[in-house]
Amino acid sequence: MDLTIMKHFNAAGSLRVFLIFGLLLGGCASRNVNPTKAKANTGYVDFQADSSSDLSWDVARFEERSQTFQGIFSELEPPQHGVLRLAFPPGHCRLRITFLNRVIAEPAEIEVEVQDGKITPVRVTLTAAGASQVRTEEESRGGRARGSYGRRTKVGSVEMAMYNVSAVAAPPVAYRPKERISDAR
Repeated sequence: MDLTIMKHFNAAGSLRVFLIFGLLLGGCASRNVNPTKAKANTGYVDFQADSSSDLSWDVARFEERSQTFQGIFSELEPPQHGVLRLAFPPGHCRLRITFLNRVIAEPAEIEVEVQDGKITPVRVTLTAAGASQVRTEEESRGGRARGSYGRRTKVGSVEMAMYNVSAVAAPPVAYRPKERISDAR
């Protein structure tokens, strides 16, 4: 087979695999949802932190089959209205909660019972747990004083606050859009 044709088939095959992989990941990912009314056969969990509203949430669900936590929501952008709402099928859920933009010593693990058409509020608290050194790397590219071109990496560290995360679930409440939740709490 001609080398050019083989490269074309390899590129097309790689693209196909990438698209399928992307669709599978997208299908497994839970989004921060806010429908006007509850969907059938769906319950919701509202995560709200006591502290900062600029938190980047990372939530994982325990999978019995693999006996591991599988990521269901992870986003750098903080949720609107300060509430992260995730949709689940009704039933028992074991969840792990942590944050992408904080140094976390210990994430929260919580078990919730999700009810059809209802919201289970979860209050999340960050508690100071000391400080941690975070390694930083700054890479620069460009010309050097001697006229050569190269890449430099400056390594440093910065001290950051470290937190433990805890969570407590409240009894399920009737469904309502997030905009109306803050009025009721």
